[in-house]
Amino acid sequence: MIELEFQILSDRREGLLVDLGRLVVASGYTLLRQRLSQDQRGTWLTMRVRGPAEHQSSLEEGLATHARVRSFETALAGVGHAPTPPLVTPAPVATPAPVPAPAAGSPDLPADVRQVEAVLPQLARDYPKVYPWLLTLEHAVADPARKPSLLLAGQRTGTWIYKRDYAMGAKLPLVDAIKRIALPALRELVAAECRDGQFHIQNSPLCPPGGHTGCHFFAGYLEGVLNGAMGRHDVEVHRLHCRSDGAPACVIDVSD
Repeated sequence: MIELEFQILSDRREGLLVDLGRLVVASGYTLLRQRLSQDQRGTWLTMRVRGPAEHQSSLEEGLATHARVRSFETALAGVGHAPTPPLVTPAPVATPAPVPAPAAGSPDLPADVRQVEAVLPQLARDYPKVYPWLLTLEHAVADPARKPSLLLAGQRTGTWIYKRDYAMGAKLPLVDAIKRIALPALRELVAAECRDGQFHIQNSPLCPPGGHTGCHFFAGYLEGVLNGAMGRHDVEVHRLHCRSDGAPACVIDVSD
């Protein structure tokens, strides 16, 4: 068992503790103490909870995608207080702050977890109208972190959609998971077909011809959905072709 301390920023105070308390309990944790405060940025909720260490990631994922949560920070209780999270307000897509291009040959950076977690509540709130927030995410991170950040956002969104819409069903083999869950879920976002384990995505808004590829989000999304549907964590998802590179459609291959 571990004790965690969360500091959470929300827009409204009313019902916040009740809403997030349900999430804490559903994740197998016990709420030990809590404190609410208010400043010009919004409502702060500090919670100390105790529960199984193996459920920490699912609790954090639930907070990251909760419609009431704008941002949050986590710390192990007794190790140090969670730092006060900054106000995270994504800029409008039409006027993003430019990010300098990396030098040629620069390797990818790890995903910008803070920026991804900041945008997840907006994705959940407006789903399936996610593209403005994904474009905001693309412009909010350094270019070498863009692909892994889109991949992580896709994984977290796919996992959330599976739990929200499909988790009551039995675990499925890959062929059935694609037919019954992954393809219908993907079609909520974009026009798509699947042939022989390959998803063909038409006119992806994230992959303009001659621009950056956004297929990493769809690859992560399919990975998150299928891992949930199959009860595994080893589904292999690979990008094969992208509209941004001149292909007629984006193609993503899935195998187990």
